[in-house]
Amino acid sequence: MHFLFGGLFWGILLVLLGLTIILKAVFKIDIPLFRMVFALLIIYWGLKLLFGGSFLGSSGNTVIFSESKIESKEAGNEYNIVFGKSTIDLTDIDISESGAVMEVNVVFGSGYILINPEIPTLIKVSTVFAESKLPKGNVSFFGDRTYKTKSYVDGENHLKLNIDVVFGNAIIEDKWEKN
Repeated sequence: MHFLFGGLFWGILLVLLGLTIILKAVFKIDIPLFRMVFALLIIYWGLKLLFGGSFLGSSGNTVIFSESKIESKEAGNEYNIVFGKSTIDLTDIDISESGAVMEVNVVFGSGYILINPEIPTLIKVSTVFAESKLPKGNVSFFGDRTYKTKSYVDGENHLKLNIDVVFGNAIIEDKWEKN
């Protein structure tokens, strides 16, 4: 219940309130925002009572309404950031297998992904109404981008990193070039 008093909840509520005012003024569409928020809170409380525990926080590879730092050493994992913030450190990833694939999904959140330029990496970023920033300064707000580290060679073992960003932001940075 502590998320009701956090800045994230109130920030989202104010943005939605602003959007409903714009929709009402420009398009004459009336959306009952406060009724919807109240209904969602009741649904949240009901689910919490049914299943126990909390939907907030981070568990394993998923971050929801919280902040975390994840260090990954093996490929094949999927990371999800929803209404939260996470730093994912992939600088010590093992790519001994030829099919080393990882996936990062950022939805209404912020992801900061550190890679090692010494590890051959192919990054494919899909961005929808969001921001993704690649190591060499390539910024995308909508569409798909591909980035290869200097050590990447076609046909050799490499890490394939698929990143999907929707209404959020993802920053991919070479850890060693940062300093």
